[in-house]
Amino acid sequence: MSKPNENDHQTNNQGDPGGNKPPSNQLPTVEEHARNLKVDAPVFAAVMQSKNWASGKRVPVAAFEKAVKDFLGASMGGA
Repeated sequence: MSKPNENDHQTNNQGDPGGNKPPSNQLPTVEEHARNLKVDAPVFAAVMQSKNWASGKRVPVAAFEKAVKDFLGASMGGA
């Protein structure tokens, strides 16, 4: 087996080989998403708990929106 060439997976200036995502340190925090999307505090706390996310976690807005939508659409009692 040959060793992979360093140039096989070139990255753009944002650190993503595909150029589709900013580096994680440029993503907004979950708290910023909650504030920007006006997510109520109890819903935000429940989403954080259900996703096992720590304060300050940085995620893409689509991932945060999906987590909130999934939580709000979940049945009561987990059934």
